[in-house]
Amino acid sequence: TGKLGDAPVVTNNPIGASYYATLPNKATESVRGTVYAVSSPTGKGVDFDVTLSGLPAEGGPFLYHIHAAPVPADGNCTGTLAHLDPFIRGEDPPCDPTQKQTCQVGDLSGKYGKINGTSFSATYTDLYASLVTGTGAFFGNRSIVVHYANKTRITCANF
Repeated sequence: TGKLGDAPVVTNNPIGASYYATLPNKATESVRGTVYAVSSPTGKGVDFDVTLSGLPAEGGPFLYHIHAAPVPADGNCTGTLAHLDPFIRGEDPPCDPTQKQTCQVGDLSGKYGKINGTSFSATYTDLYASLVTGTGAFFGNRSIVVHYANKTRITCANF
C-alpha cells in the first residue's frame, strides 16, 4: 500500500485505445521484444502481451517495469527515472502478487512474474494501469525497462 493508498481498478479505459513499445535493435544488445497494451473490451484494465527474446544466460531472473519517464533521445535507460508509482508505494517491501492493488502500478514483473530464461512470453490483464491521459496510472507517454535481477537496466523503449 502506498502513501496515497492502494491503486484503484481502472474502469474507464477508452475502448480500442492501445500502445506499443518495441525494444531497440542495438548491435551492443541482444535483447529484442515488444510490449503491446490495449484496453480490455469492457474498459476495465489493460490487456498486455509481452514477448522478449535474447535475454542473457546469466543475471536473471529478469525484471520488467513501466517507468515514470520516456526514454531520452540519447537512448540512456537511466533517464527513464523510477518505476511508475503514482500512489507512492516504493519498492520495499517487494510486491505481493496476491495483492496487486498494493504494488507499484509499473511493477509488471512483481505482479505477473519475473523472467526466467532467455525468452519470455506472457499475456495478462492489469486492472490498475490506465489508458486515460492525465491520470497518474497513465503510461502511454512513459517507457518499459528490462532489468537484470540486480536492477541494472538492460534495455528500454517508449510506449
